[in-house]
Amino acid sequence: MQTLHAQVGHHRRVEIVLIMLLAAATMARAGDGVIHNDVAWRDTAGNEIWCNGGHIIREGELFYWVGYDTGPGRWPWKINLYSSPNLADWKLENTVIRMQGKFADMGWAGRPALLHCEATGKYIIVFEADSARQWKRHKAGFAVCDRIDGTYELAAAEYPEPGRSTGDQSVYQEGDHAYLLATMDKDIGGRKYMNQSLAIFELSKDFLHVERNVFEGFDNVSGHRNVVPREHSSREASHIIKVGDVYYWFSSALVGWNSSATMYATAKDLAGPWSELKMLRTDPASNDSYDTQHDFIVPVVGREATTWVYVGDRYSQWTKRGTGRNVFLPLVWENEQPLLRWHKDWEIDVSRGMFTAIP
Repeated sequence: MQTLHAQVGHHRRVEIVLIMLLAAATMARAGDGVIHNDVAWRDTAGNEIWCNGGHIIREGELFYWVGYDTGPGRWPWKINLYSSPNLADWKLENTVIRMQGKFADMGWAGRPALLHCEATGKYIIVFEADSARQWKRHKAGFAVCDRIDGTYELAAAEYPEPGRSTGDQSVYQEGDHAYLLATMDKDIGGRKYMNQSLAIFELSKDFLHVERNVFEGFDNVSGHRNVVPREHSSREASHIIKVGDVYYWFSSALVGWNSSATMYATAKDLAGPWSELKMLRTDPASNDSYDTQHDFIVPVVGREATTWVYVGDRYSQWTKRGTGRNVFLPLVWENEQPLLRWHKDWEIDVSRGMFTAIP
């Protein structure tokens, strides 16, 4: 009987060890300088990273990543800021915006993106400013701070055009010019169509207001989904980068929290003309961008090369598909066309601007 109890106890210990090993395998702790995909990420303090629908900019030796907290206890809503020297090891700097003070009446504040205005020396977070009546749709919100890692104050919240609300938003900055990238709602024949088109708006010199419409397109103008496929007429999660003299405008399909194939258009000028939407190729092939929703793309400019990093959201906490909530992958160019490559584990030498896949 003692032998039987000993065997049972041994088996239980083995089961516990296996469970602990499996848990460790699905969590990535910061510290090794390696980007690990298909795992839930932890920051340098060992806490899970909660940062979705956001944006990354580089300031000096650090990359700063701002995003919406999608974790447990995410209400009241909040926006977090992390920093990293290598895009792999992330430190929580601050919860830069909370649902309090002037932000208290907003149903939520989504899709935050960072800008630094050299003219004023200020840092600006542009975000979806929802109304207290949730899902009444969004304005463009502008929050400002003297420090990138400080507590931001609300400066303005406005519709890009009178009476026209937005869906997903992002920003593009080129020198002292900054732009709001917005998915626009449209009233057609008295009926409201959400996420109907993609638009670019130039911001004021202090980056705190929308100044003028630069472009709007990719629009199902008839309002009938059978005229133009929904994934063409209704895009979201868009972001623009410039490679050489060509602009690339990436976006996801309108599929809620679900993953989708990424598409892109190209132009030589932000005002267009823009090409037709093309499917972003993947290697190996994937019909949903490796179970992600495109968020944005980060340039890592080094002394030898530039690595472009595709940042995808994986809302596994809601879709129950895949592991982890963030996926970083290299975006490379072949014959002047972008190609998204899957690497489960890889790293970037940020000083050289070169990346290495780890077998």
